[in-house]
Amino acid sequence: MPFARPNKRTAFILSTALSLILLPISAQASCSLKQTACEASCKVRYFDDSFGKMGCMTKCAAERAACSTKEGASEAVEKTKDLMDD
Repeated sequence: MPFARPNKRTAFILSTALSLILLPISAQASCSLKQTACEASCKVRYFDDSFGKMGCMTKCAAERAACSTKEGASEAVEKTKDLMDD
């Protein structure tokens, strides 16, 4: 029994969903480096202040989440544009 060929809309939806799942993985590398630098800065800046250090580390985690989301979304948009051009 031959397989039915998916239409462009189905292919677009599936590839977009896959991109949104996988792209944040590639975005994690640079975001991870930024988070590591941020945390190192917190440890130096708040050497004797544990509450200040915790607040700074929380800020680093929030920036990491925003970075991963932004980079993942940017890559998803690029991939979607490529798919639409095909």
